[in-house]
Amino acid sequence: MKKYIITTCLLFIATACLGAAQQENQASSNGAVQQPAANDSAAIMAAEPEQAPAAAETRPADIDSLWDQANTAYINADYRRAIELYHAIENQDLASAKLYYNTGNAYFRDGKIGQAILYYNKALNLAPGDPDIRYNLDVANSYTKDHIQSVPEFFAHKWIRSVRQTLSGNAWGILSVIFLAVMLFSTMVYLLVRIPLFRKIGFFTAIAALFLFIVSTSFAVVERRHYISPSDAIVMNAAVSVKASPDKTGTDLFVLHEGTKVSVGNRMDSWVEITISDGKKGWIESKAIAMID
Repeated sequence: MKKYIITTCLLFIATACLGAAQQENQASSNGAVQQPAANDSAAIMAAEPEQAPAAAETRPADIDSLWDQANTAYINADYRRAIELYHAIENQDLASAKLYYNTGNAYFRDGKIGQAILYYNKALNLAPGDPDIRYNLDVANSYTKDHIQSVPEFFAHKWIRSVRQTLSGNAWGILSVIFLAVMLFSTMVYLLVRIPLFRKIGFFTAIAALFLFIVSTSFAVVERRHYISPSDAIVMNAAVSVKASPDKTGTDLFVLHEGTKVSVGNRMDSWVEITISDGKKGWIESKAIAMID
């Protein structure tokens, strides 16, 4: 009798978890217009952007019109007009990785390296596993003046971070629910099936699924935290002096240039404390950077 009660509870939990995963997936897909990216075949030296798919009738007609106009402007090398139109779509809370990717391409073509790097990073936050975005970001970074040597990172930590960044927070969340359902199902097999081989398979599968559930949940929490509370920013000024204190009269420590990525810490009035990849810290005015959000 106890086994049947446990089975019923596990089935109820699994059904609830799968339902939550489906709702989260729908929310993530409906929350932004997934416009097609420019057909750049991974390189910024691109061909023309792709057109919106036929399923776009679910979106407002004016958005499709803006998208087509932006793509046309990009094809015609009118990059400033394309940027303006891409921003018009973004300002309607219809941002997506592909929209940010195209915006970054347009900024790069227009010679604005800082803005290009900013939008490639925004796109990468939403689609961390996209190789085209990562490639174009690497190309744009090669045009920056600051080539800072990063602090050596422990191999295990670097490997874990690279695995975590292959998927977005939403994707890790959905995976965690799937692993939970697998764990619950395997537990039921172990409790209810009398065949020793199946019980053994159920037991070890449940253990493995539990481990993967913990890992994927941890990754989801970390990625979600980074998305909700961004701490990274891009230098927008052509050159900016980093001060020892949050004051214009403070001692100059070093100079950063457009496109350099920094981590933002403490804030004081119009100043922010930043850290660069080699561990150096200092203060700059907040207007000199743009947050990656």
